[in-house]
Parts: sequence; structure tokens; C-alpha cells
Amino acid sequence: MEKFGIFETVRVENGKAVFISYHYERLRKSAVSLDIPFSISLEKFNSVVEKECGDGLNLVKFVLYHDGNFTVSTRECFVPKEVSLTFDFSVRRKKDFLSDFKTLSIYDSLYALLKAKNKGFDEVVLLDTSGFVSETAFANIFFLKNGVVFTPSLETGCLPGTRREIVIEILKEMGVPVIEGFFKPEFLLSAEEAFITSARYDVVRVSYIDGKKFKVEGISFTDRVKKVIERLKFLK
Repeated sequence: MEKFGIFETVRVENGKAVFISYHYERLRKSAVSLDIPFSISLEKFNSVVEKECGDGLNLVKFVLYHDGNFTVSTRECFVPKEVSLTFDFSVRRKKDFLSDFKTLSIYDSLYALLKAKNKGFDEVVLLDTSGFVSETAFANIFFLKNGVVFTPSLETGCLPGTRREIVIEILKEMGVPVIEGFFKPEFLLSAEEAFITSARYDVVRVSYIDGKKFKVEGISFTDRVKKVIERLKFLK
């Protein structure tokens, strides 16, 4: 029988886990909601995550199983300067009890991502069951239009990502209007700029989606948000 579990993927830079409290709090809340034993302190969680990491950029996957046991694995992390996306209409997101949690059931995301990569794209845009933009296979998506930043509502079934939360906090502190809502693919394609966020990417600009190219002159809005993220890391 396959084990049920939840997980966190933590970015570790030169041996230091970044934004660890966001990951810990999401894991703790998920464990409580799903009745999974979890008695590890934040300090212990941080120590376990950083234990096997040295210099460089790494991603640490912490898996917590239904019986309270956990495993930890580490892999190197490569972050591109920009990514290309394509739409996939075969895999659909849906808001339900489990959509708020990072469970081990990620086969639909892997399938959609594999299809996108076979077509030459880096990531894939997924829609919800009503046809609204939800997220990518393994990241949240934001887009800019007329000075306003848009991102799909959690009601579309997208994951409440740690970087999604941080970016929304940053934008509001910067005085940038942020709208979490329901957007058709056509609205996304009409945007001036787009970027995706995750523990792996932090913030990475989208170069194009299918045939739509996002041309940015000079310092992009994405670059500004990315610089704020970088500054915040030194405070965590």
C-alpha cells in the first residue's frame, strides 16, 4: 500500500535554509488538518533541512508520512533566468479539501509537465475545472497589466505557495495593487509581463507563453520584485 504523506521543498543557499518559518508553518498546519503526528520544533526542522547541505544552491525535500515518520532528500537546484510556458487543457485543478496541502499525489503535475517539456517548454499553465488560470505544474503564477498585479485565487485549486505569500506581502508593502481572482487564458495572454514563484525559482520571469512573447525593456517589474526577495533573505 502506498504511503500517504505531505512534503515541503526548502531552498538552501550555502548551507542556510531560507524562509524556513514559512515552510514550517505550512507543514505544521497541514499536519494538524490531516491528523498527522508532527512534534518537531522549528529549530529541529531547520537543523534537519540544513544538515546535508554545503555550499551552493540546493533543494531539500522533507516528507512527513501519515504515521509521523519522515524522510529527507537533497538535490542541486538550477534556476533559469527566464522560463517558457504552454497551456495544458487535459489536467485540471479543483478546489477541494486536499488542494491546500502539498501531498505526495503529484502524478497529474508530472504528466502535464512532461507533455510541456516534450514540446520544448520549461513549464505548463494549468486551468481549473471552470477554465480559469490556476497555476503551473510546480509554481504559482503572477502577471502585470496597467500597473496592477494579478494572481489566481486559491479557489481555483492552486497551492498556497510560500513564495506566493511572500510576494503578495511584498507587493502590498510596495503599494502595488494585487488582485487575487479568476482569469481566463486570454486575460493572461494580454498581460505586459508575467512571472512564476516557488521555492526553486523564488521569482523568475516568463519569456513567452505558447506564441505570446513578453518583451521587457530595461529593468523589469519582475527584476524589482526579485531584488526585494534577495534582500529579504538576509533578514530571515
